[in-house]
Amino acid sequence: MHRLRHSRPHLFALLSLALLAVAAAVVTAIVTASDSRTNAQDVRILARQTDSGAAEVALQVRGDDHTWGERILPRQRFLGPDSEPGRWRSSTAISIESDAGVDPAAVGRTATAEMRGANGESMGRVTIIQGPRGLLVQARLTGVPEGWHGFHIHETGACDPDFSAAGGHYNPDGIGHGVLHPDGHHPGDTVNIYAHADGIANADQYTVDATLGDATVSGGPATLFDADGSAIIVHEGPDSYGADPGAGARIACGVITLN
Repeated sequence: MHRLRHSRPHLFALLSLALLAVAAAVVTAIVTASDSRTNAQDVRILARQTDSGAAEVALQVRGDDHTWGERILPRQRFLGPDSEPGRWRSSTAISIESDAGVDPAAVGRTATAEMRGANGESMGRVTIIQGPRGLLVQARLTGVPEGWHGFHIHETGACDPDFSAAGGHYNPDGIGHGVLHPDGHHPGDTVNIYAHADGIANADQYTVDATLGDATVSGGPATLFDADGSAIIVHEGPDSYGADPGAGARIACGVITLN
């Protein structure tokens, strides 16, 4: 019985690693779904227990020199608390195939925008994660007036001396405004977010019109990290989704910073 009790942590670790293997298999199936081999590059998913007891998940990309570059993804808890600190548990190598012009080396990158109000007060954070086909944009905001609000990517990475420093919507190709525009919309257009009576606004959005990667990828989306960067703006009212945004004053701003 004494030996059985001491084996339980190892059993939990094995079960945790099994869950990681299942997760890796699911990701493998997702990112290799395309039949196209254009712009393909090998990647692999790994996980390790850190010295602090937390778990990290990384996505590594094999470069032209055949070495693996590392991207640490947001913390996950796939590993048991008794896993050996610093030791990697690896999935098999998989291949990201992007026919949308996304830079494979950028997959797994993250960026954040620390949002603040007109008086400098914190209003939460926006996290942006680069996927193999586009960007996941996660807003976790506080102190937002109840109701619907325009939520946009703006063309300049600045919020000082006031929020007008962020410029207009991010629109490098001069495309019309509004997700319902008949000729398409520009990368700065996203859908409205809703804040509840307690001021909390949580929203996940997805866009294929922008990237955290290199702007030189042929035919690819526009990078958020051009010469002057970009920012997230929250407006006092909702976007119309038409030619005239009509969202009103800017109530929160955050410069997008690559992690």
